[in-house]
Amino acid sequence: MKRGDGQIYKRGSVYWIDYWARGERHRESAHTDNEDQARKLLRKRMAEMIHTGKALSATEGKVKFEECAAALETDYEVNGKRSIRSIKLSIRHLEGYFQGSRALDITTDRVKRYVALRQGEGAENASVNRELSALKRMLRLMQQAGRLSSVPYIPMLEEHNAR
Repeated sequence: MKRGDGQIYKRGSVYWIDYWARGERHRESAHTDNEDQARKLLRKRMAEMIHTGKALSATEGKVKFEECAAALETDYEVNGKRSIRSIKLSIRHLEGYFQGSRALDITTDRVKRYVALRQGEGAENASVNRELSALKRMLRLMQQAGRLSSVPYIPMLEEHNAR
């Protein structure tokens, strides 16, 4: 097998995929005895490698928004931050839009649509910024834990201090 190509092979009754990404060889189980499903997974991994320039770990695509939110709450509790109530409120607002999403599906464009939705609901820029800060922090925590390889750019809004 030359670099840039991938292959599938069978170990026992289960197919495995084998491919190169960024000069490293990656092998993972396709968790199936169906050759077509294994080929589909290999094509998916190869496409991820082309689009992102690196292979995603097998678990990276499985990280959900709820896991990220739980990590943020745990971080606040462990560090004894007094603003735990306000972070839970921010998470509640974020859940309304991102609940059930994979962390990889939280993109800059999707965040901008969330901002537009919140502004349409009448939320002030400062409130939306607190929610965006919570989202940014939860994704960074997952990146620090090695569960995500990158975090999208999350633009902040301009705030107008009423005082």
